[in-house]
Amino acid sequence: ASLLYSAGNFGESISILEDAVNLIPSVDLRFLKRDDQQHMLSKISGLASIAASVALQAGRSAYDGLKILELGRGIIMGILIDSRSDVSDLKTDHPLTFARFHRLRVEIDSPADGINNTSGETPNKCQNSVISRRWDAVNEMEETLRYIRSLPGYAGFLLPPSQDALMKMATNGPIVVFNCTAYRSDAIIVTTSAITSLHLQKLKYEETSRRMKQLASFGGGSLVKQGQDTKKLKGLLLWLWDVAVGPVIDHLQWEGTPFSESVHDTNSRRIWWIGVGQLSMAPFHAAGDHSPGSTRNTLSRAISTYIPTIKALSYARQSHLQLFDEYGASFSLGRSKKAKILQKRNPRLLLVPMPKTPGAADLPGVGQEIQHILDSTDKNSIEATVVANPTPAEVLEKVKHHDIVHFACHGKSCMNPSDSHLALFSQNGYNADKLLARDISNLVAQNAQIAYLSACSSAKNPSAGLADEVIHLASAFQLAGFTHTFANMWETNDNAACEVARDFYNMLFQNRESGEDDHQRVSTAFYKAVKKVRDAKPGSPLLWAPFVHTG
Repeated sequence: ASLLYSAGNFGESISILEDAVNLIPSVDLRFLKRDDQQHMLSKISGLASIAASVALQAGRSAYDGLKILELGRGIIMGILIDSRSDVSDLKTDHPLTFARFHRLRVEIDSPADGINNTSGETPNKCQNSVISRRWDAVNEMEETLRYIRSLPGYAGFLLPPSQDALMKMATNGPIVVFNCTAYRSDAIIVTTSAITSLHLQKLKYEETSRRMKQLASFGGGSLVKQGQDTKKLKGLLLWLWDVAVGPVIDHLQWEGTPFSESVHDTNSRRIWWIGVGQLSMAPFHAAGDHSPGSTRNTLSRAISTYIPTIKALSYARQSHLQLFDEYGASFSLGRSKKAKILQKRNPRLLLVPMPKTPGAADLPGVGQEIQHILDSTDKNSIEATVVANPTPAEVLEKVKHHDIVHFACHGKSCMNPSDSHLALFSQNGYNADKLLARDISNLVAQNAQIAYLSACSSAKNPSAGLADEVIHLASAFQLAGFTHTFANMWETNDNAACEVARDFYNMLFQNRESGEDDHQRVSTAFYKAVKKVRDAKPGSPLLWAPFVHTG
């Protein structure tokens, strides 16, 4: 494909690359352990990104490029989403077919090494039997899916969304996908009226690689290093606005999408960002010039949210976010049975603080952060539970029964991103233990609404070979069912973390009568909390730029 591209034969080049991307689902990973899945996917890192670039160079539509990216990225996340997606309609319409589908789904999604040997076989023979049965289950699932898709109204069952369906996903704001390769750089933009692409000629692959490596080194160190990082980060944010974010917002405005142009405007437009490959860690939400009075920056123009893939956004929206009572005191509950079912209590909040962690630096701001949140919950009749000396097993169990979970602790991103973790206590209470991203993503939390990770690097994946799998602590909580996750791209300042958390909960709990739906209220509260810190210290992006919202 590369040779054909070099010869100017773009059509034949994309034909080969597209065939390769379309083969990815056939390399079935569902029977493998997570580490083996990651190893296999690291071997084809960047394939979808290159294919999307060549597709656009060959004159293919933006929708074609987006389909390639959706098919070839977030594979592990997609497997988990497919195993958990809402199939209630199938259960109602075709209960026997649903029963077969559900049985196979549970079997395929169960860990291959978690099956007990009760037949007296040798371990090797038992493992071969398990793998053989898993293959049979996968093949049977493919036959079952073909049958389901032949049923009236189920032609698109668990398939990538159509162009119209993708455009409907942009109802609450545009979705922007940035793709940068050695071939070309583009933004694919999804709105309710069209899917278009914008060629970004100033976004160069080599420069982007250098800038993203620089970004990965920010955080921590001496005051001298922090000063150097601040200067470099300011330059990076200006560059990101000039080559990527600024042109996209100008394009959207030209197409008729309104954006705020006043530093005092509180009704900013929402926008969803997806960074492909090396841009998966780019701080699009903080891009631009943040000098006093400037609106040449994202924070002054839009409320930003990150998503790994559009499929992940669709999964998050399957859950109805209803934090507070749906009906006021004047509503008569006697009107219908359904009304009684729909009424919801105030949310339950789980607080997981770790001011002291064995083997790590103390976090003196954690106590104050938790107290601020408790003060806010007391004023607004929110039920809050503080976990003393939290352990991973205890927290995983308690998370299932709370709507909002808030962690204030050390976070660590690892080169094996599934090993990224939040630092808690071990069972004996004297050592530290790890709440791993892989264990969080295996959780199914029925009441999940908001996960707030006040922890360093909780939205960071340092593995370049797995950049498009977008595996980190924040995405793990998304997979567990949390509609909104708040996290940090790199190491954070203790005081800034405390301020953002305090203001977020104050605004979230106090503005119930604002007329906004809960999704908008949650997003706006976090946006205003981060913007308040930015407005107070615009020259210190290391303090406020790491805070991000995914959902």
